[in-house]
Amino acid sequence: MDDLTKRPIRAVLFDFDGTLADTLPLSFYAFQEVFRKYTAKEYSNEEIMAWFGPTEEGIISQVLKSHESLPEAIDDYYRIYDAYHDRMLSLSEEIRGMLNRLQDMSIPMGIITGKSRRSLDISSAKLAMGSYFTVGFAGDELTRPKPDREGIDRALTVLGVMPEDTLFIGDSNADMAAGRAAGTRIGGAMWFETIQSSNLLPAPDYRFTSPLQVAELIGRLNQGKG
Repeated sequence: MDDLTKRPIRAVLFDFDGTLADTLPLSFYAFQEVFRKYTAKEYSNEEIMAWFGPTEEGIISQVLKSHESLPEAIDDYYRIYDAYHDRMLSLSEEIRGMLNRLQDMSIPMGIITGKSRRSLDISSAKLAMGSYFTVGFAGDELTRPKPDREGIDRALTVLGVMPEDTLFIGDSNADMAAGRAAGTRIGGAMWFETIQSSNLLPAPDYRFTSPLQVAELIGRLNQGKG
């Protein structure tokens, strides 16, 4: 039987936070500022990470519930996220190098993220990443976000590629579960200091400690393949 992990890779899909950009510290900061203002409580990074799954609006709504200032709190989150973006993160040169190499190899790429379209657009614009990706689905554009496979399935349809010819890379168990359910190969992004999980389940087919390892793997698998 053909070893799936040795077949050529025709497309790559990525999670965003903690995978393509080191946005988690910024997200934690924005959430903490909002919750401090509206609940007078301090929440740790770990407590906030435990709520990950819904979009930013969903997390804030979950904490504030029917708070009369909920719309204002959500706007405050995005204002802080935007205002502190440039000072708290930049696009890693290794990430840029990986994306350039994959683009040079004519590998179509997409983003499947649980973050909202509003925050994805902020980060994509500030990091000048938009030109690399053919398709992208944010958490509020999906009926069933990760760990469901919906976003991956929709991206595969747009790209016109088969799951077994696709690599999905993320840093969380939800990413691994979504990719496995969709039938893609799955890769663990272990290259940022702040990631959602270091013990990924289901176990990824590949573990990457550098983004450039992704391009190296695909270059090797695709060498001489039509």
